[in-house]
Amino acid sequence: MILRSNTNKAGILELVAKIRGIFDSFGSRLLKIENWGMRTLAYPIKRNRTGLYMYWRFLGGSDVVQEFERVLKINDAVVRYYTVRVEDDVDPDARPSEVTEDLLEQVSEPPPDPTIEEPTDERDDDDDHDRDDDDDNDDDNEGVN
Repeated sequence: MILRSNTNKAGILELVAKIRGIFDSFGSRLLKIENWGMRTLAYPIKRNRTGLYMYWRFLGGSDVVQEFERVLKINDAVVRYYTVRVEDDVDPDARPSEVTEDLLEQVSEPPPDPTIEEPTDERDDDDDHDRDDDDDNDDDNEGVN
């Protein structure tokens, strides 16, 4: 989901608590919440150019998904969301443990901006638009002496 960029920590925790209550009331499991941080949107959505990206992973039926999406639709902080069905007949006991309070605290704080590292591979620095330097595959010079 994408939240408005001006959503404060209290607003995030309130939304997480509300959604967590939905999962508890339907007997579903919340497996993972990740705060991906603030990102620039590819295009403006509801007059927002940036948004706070959050990733949720849970186990539950269609009734949980309907209630989850209903809450997201009526929450003003939510700019956009997308729900993906992963598998049929998933055994919740075979999955990892549930979300803890420490994880909820971590999710309310965005991660630091990632640094861009140069690749360690050899780079092609010539200006031949990534053509190979060898002439072995040059078909234009066949039969010419």
